[in-house]
Amino acid sequence: MIESEILPNSILVLRPSGPISKEDVASVREKVDAMVADGGKLAGVMIEAEAFPGWKDFAGMTEHLGFVRQHQKEVPRLAVVSDSRFLTALPKIARHFLHAEIAHFDSGKADEAMAWLEAGRTKPHSAIRRGWFPDRKLVWIYVHGTIHTEAYGELVEWMEGILAENAPVSFLIDLEDLEGVDFGAVLKDLKFGLKHVGDIRKMALIGDAKWTHRLASIPNPFSLEIRAFDEAEEYDAWDWASS
Repeated sequence: MIESEILPNSILVLRPSGPISKEDVASVREKVDAMVADGGKLAGVMIEAEAFPGWKDFAGMTEHLGFVRQHQKEVPRLAVVSDSRFLTALPKIARHFLHAEIAHFDSGKADEAMAWLEAGRTKPHSAIRRGWFPDRKLVWIYVHGTIHTEAYGELVEWMEGILAENAPVSFLIDLEDLEGVDFGAVLKDLKFGLKHVGDIRKMALIGDAKWTHRLASIPNPFSLEIRAFDEAEEYDAWDWASS
């Protein structure tokens, strides 16, 4: 059973309280699809639960996973509010198949989670999404749309802070939904790359386009390892970049 509501700020709140059925997921899907049909977009999702109740049956699980797959690229941020061992680990599990920024908050911290989701609403829908996984010394970046100079400048500032304390690290960059890069962002990228090439151990590029694989195959005079992966090989990309 799932209690669900879409708030006026376009954030979907999910509160599972019993085994999740196919009908539960269909009810949530109906609300989201109606919002999208009216021209709206989800600004984020918050899952609030003391424990993960599991699925009522196999149909419930497959319906749930199908819903996630359908909408995963439309959700910029996901907040998990729980002390459940399973849900606490969800951000690490979900990084393999969700393109959202994900954060965990302890039970009772729903207000903090909502503030974090609200902060994400100020970003463009095509914003760069990012994650830092210290257990793997891995920076994850996903781009949906066009990279603009201002957004890339914010990303560089964030990456500089990570590299200053944790270098060398590896990068996993998902370019599958990249639509373009403006000239200012290109210049910033060149400057960042030349400055920190010694701080980056591996770089995995994800994308089915031929240019992604060509980019990875260009010889470089540095010790940096670069490898391209198709979107279907995302699990392999995570493992390679983390090894």
